Formats: sequence, C-alpha cells, structure tokens
Amino acid sequence: MKALFSSLFAWLFPVIFFTGCRSVSLSASGAPGHSCEGVNAAAAEATALSGTAVYQSGATEIYRAAHDQKEHAVSFGKDTNGNIVRSALYNGSFNSTPVPYIENRFADLHNHPENRPPSSGDLYHFIDQATAANGHYQKFIVLPNGVQYALVLIYAQAAQTFNTRFPRTRGILDTIAQIQYQPTFPRLLVDEINQLKGWGGATEEAAMAFILQKYDAGIALLKKDNKGNFRKIYTVEQKYRSGTRAYIAYSCPD
Repeated sequence: MKALFSSLFAWLFPVIFFTGCRSVSLSASGAPGHSCEGVNAAAAEATALSGTAVYQSGATEIYRAAHDQKEHAVSFGKDTNGNIVRSALYNGSFNSTPVPYIENRFADLHNHPENRPPSSGDLYHFIDQATAANGHYQKFIVLPNGVQYALVLIYAQAAQTFNTRFPRTRGILDTIAQIQYQPTFPRLLVDEINQLKGWGGATEEAAMAFILQKYDAGIALLKKDNKGNFRKIYTVEQKYRSGTRAYIAYSCPD
C-alpha cells in the first residue's frame, strides 16, 4: 500500500521547470532567457502609447471597421515637432493587411478578425519593421474580445539571429479564393508548436511565448491587463513524473 501511495503521489505532483522570468529559460543556446526586468522599459513605452488619444482613436476606428471580418491597420509616427500622429485607416483582407506609410513610423496597430494572438507572420513582419526602424519599433494587435497584444524588441542582434536561424516559409496561396497567407515558421518550429498545443495543452499565446523564450529571439510578447498596462507573457513548462508536460502562460508582475 505504501508503495502504491508513493507512486500515486509522484504521478500527481509534478516536477516544475520554470522558463522566462522566474528562472533560467530553456534557451536552445543555453543562455538565460530575458527577465521581466529587461522588458520593463519597452512595456512602459507600449502602455504609454496605448493611453494616448491618437492610439485610442486608431483602435476605435479599427474596431468599427472590423465588423466586415477583415483586418485593418493604422501606423503611428511623429511630425516635425515630435508629436505623435497616425495614418489613415488601411483596409486589408481576411487574413492580412499592409502597414500604412507615415513619416517617422515607430509603431503600428491592426486587428485579428478571430480571437487569436500574434501570428508567425506578425512576428516576421515585426522583425522586418524593427530592422528598418533601427530597432525602435512596436507592433500592436487587437482582438474582437478586446484583448490587446504587443510585440516589442529587446535585443536586436538576437532577433536577427532568430530570423536567420529560422527563416520564414512563404504562406500558402489559395488560388480559388485568391488569398496569399502570411509567412509561417519553418517546419521544425511548426511541428514543435503543434506538439506544445497538442500533447502539452498550450494555448497559442503560451506556445508563441515559449518559442520566443526557448530560442532567445530577443522579442517579447506583451498583453494588456485590466489596469491598462502591457506586461510580458512568459510560459512555464511543467514536467510530470509520468513523462507528460504542460505549458502555462503567465504575465510578469508589477
């Protein structure tokens, strides 16, 4: 009976490995993951922008336009006096939208017609835009349920290394609907993400955060909380003695 109880206890109570903010990440390079503290400045900047009238007017216009179940976007730049300005609304397709041009662009905002977090296409486009802006760029995504995400650059060199190590795969072209889907991760990462979401039960949010952590991408996934503050999302890997694993997303504290 004692042996049976011990086996049951070991199966029920997991051994937990933390990644991201709370401990050392499972970085493929063996390097520590980016801490919560390392993202504070970028998160504060994202929070500040999202609180401006310019951002909020852009978000409102996007939400109104999104009734057509398509993506829409606005860009944010600065005028000659340093004031934040935004572009006119750009109306995209069911699965993508170009980022509108504006002088001194430093951020953009678009919606997803479905309640899904930033995609691989968003990530690769963000790397391109951040590179063009010399590292100073932020990408915001709003969902129909009101959730808001942001992608922010923490280490430019790490992002470039990730981009080289995991080159994007061209999105599928639907010749009937004439839809060109956004670029995706290479097969290696697609398979890993499917495993995270399948066997590991990870949400899309948790899977994306885990990939950014594990491969030291130099990019943080932020999510706006109910107080209006953007916070980094990180993923905790729980490894059970039975051999199964679970992946759970958390947000960095104040």
